[in-house]
Amino acid sequence: VPDDMKNVGEDRMTSSFGESTLTPPCSSVQCNMPECQAPFEKKEDGTCCGYCWAPDHVVGLDRHKATKSLYEADLCPSAPTSCRGPGGGAQCFAPSCDEGYEAHCVPGACCATCEYKGF
Repeated sequence: VPDDMKNVGEDRMTSSFGESTLTPPCSSVQCNMPECQAPFEKKEDGTCCGYCWAPDHVVGLDRHKATKSLYEADLCPSAPTSCRGPGGGAQCFAPSCDEGYEAHCVPGACCATCEYKGF
């Protein structure tokens, strides 16, 4: 677009007085913000609508950390490095094998699977 045509027509960004013709981003957003229950407080930090917030030390945050399970099992000894992380490793559980099968680690597997005993 030529420079002399950049601010012409219905798509122009400023009026002839230099005022913005752009619609504010939140102008069509309707907020229905409920009251925040203690210990939460309403925050408005550049979002269209406020939100309820409390610091981590006041309200425990579930970071989805794994808990110990009776059925948890170790990774296979030959598990590839991709099973060990980054960002946490694979979570293995002891397989519940039918009669005639037993837990076995196949090459390249993170966790044991049930295989026929005659492998």
